[in-house]
Amino acid sequence: MTGEVYIHYGADAFDPSHGFPVANTKYSWAKPYGGLWASRKRASYGWAKWCEENSFRDCAAEPSFQFIMRNPEKVAVIHNLNDLRQLPMVRDVPPGMWEEIDFVECLRRGIDAVELCWYGEEYQDQRADDLYLALYGWDCDSIVVLNPDAVIQI
Repeated sequence: MTGEVYIHYGADAFDPSHGFPVANTKYSWAKPYGGLWASRKRASYGWAKWCEENSFRDCAAEPSFQFIMRNPEKVAVIHNLNDLRQLPMVRDVPPGMWEEIDFVECLRRGIDAVELCWYGEEYQDQRADDLYLALYGWDCDSIVVLNPDAVIQI
């Protein structure tokens, strides 16, 4: 199998009984409740780099595990606002709040994961907009897996 290799820190193995099923949360900084969070192994500004720069935690190689997605074409990759606007959004957001991705609807439509590829230098040419507020709380290039059956641990 081929595909982008992702790394999740904090566990030695993928356990689909943790974090699934995903749910939408109200006013959650554009994040779902649950899911599997990771970054591309080769990301220049993934979770490990963000943690290092912000003295958040140590992202040691252990415990961690790597995985690929069973169907990479079912990953919604966000590089800009246009990509974000292709995803279903929660419609009952109060005035003054930013729109939030409807992660449950994403899964219903066959999207296995949502990935932000915007912060790192490798995405400089694809950055057309400021996604910081649109995806507030996604502090680094990362993926949230919505469908546990889509994960292949390597």
